[in-house]
Amino acid sequence: MPYIFKWLVISSIIGVLVGTASAGFLVSLEWATDFRESHLWLIALLPAAGFLIGLLYYHWGKEVEAGNNLLIDSIHDPKAIIPFKMAPFVYIGTIVTHFFGGSAGREGTALQMAGAIADQPANLFNWTKMKEGH
Repeated sequence: MPYIFKWLVISSIIGVLVGTASAGFLVSLEWATDFRESHLWLIALLPAAGFLIGLLYYHWGKEVEAGNNLLIDSIHDPKAIIPFKMAPFVYIGTIVTHFFGGSAGREGTALQMAGAIADQPANLFNWTKMKEGH
């Protein structure tokens, strides 16, 4: 029974963190979209915004630029921890894209944020053996 309780507590904490992050993301996304719709001239700045997002990933986000593929790879070979920086990078990229009128999905962003957040306890509590399948 303690095993079940332990994982119930862990999954509840992760669920609250991921749910809160996803809710915050959706609220931010709605604000960005509403602001852009009332300031249509922002669409003219979309190429510059895309360039800046590209620079952000080029200089500081190479290890997370694979996005959903990084999550899928970690399922097939769970030895590496998904970097936490994936969450803010994908959040910023999606909000900025919507703010300037670009098209970016919500589901992929929420999934990448959730994966980055949910994988951190393995690093924090040194659960590397569990990730390796031992």
